[in-house]
Amino acid sequence: MSRVFILCGTLMLGLVLAACTSHTERPPNGQELYTYGHSIYFEYCAECHQTDGTGIPNIVPRLKGNPIVTLEDPSPIIETVLYGQGSMHAYRSTLTPDDIAAVLTYIRNTWGNHAVPVSPKQIQ
Repeated sequence: MSRVFILCGTLMLGLVLAACTSHTERPPNGQELYTYGHSIYFEYCAECHQTDGTGIPNIVPRLKGNPIVTLEDPSPIIETVLYGQGSMHAYRSTLTPDDIAAVLTYIRNTWGNHAVPVSPKQIQ
């Protein structure tokens, strides 16, 4: 009888440990966000903001060298991507928080821009 309890206890412990490790995801690092953000940018943003981030003068803002893009607090560009602004439509229903963090990390670190990565936890 005690062997049955030991076997059941061991099995239960194994299942609990497996469940814990399978649901624990490590947060993506800046390089992973940047690499993933590159693909998001070319799928959703490059048509208007151009592949080189220069935008379209007087129509679509440039991202290259734009001081708003590299602010220490990325909230303004997060809000723009989530809710749209001007002719840019909202992406809150199209892109996940991971997608948005990745594309903003890419934009903030490309074409001479330098800023800290955006975390998916910052996307609300």
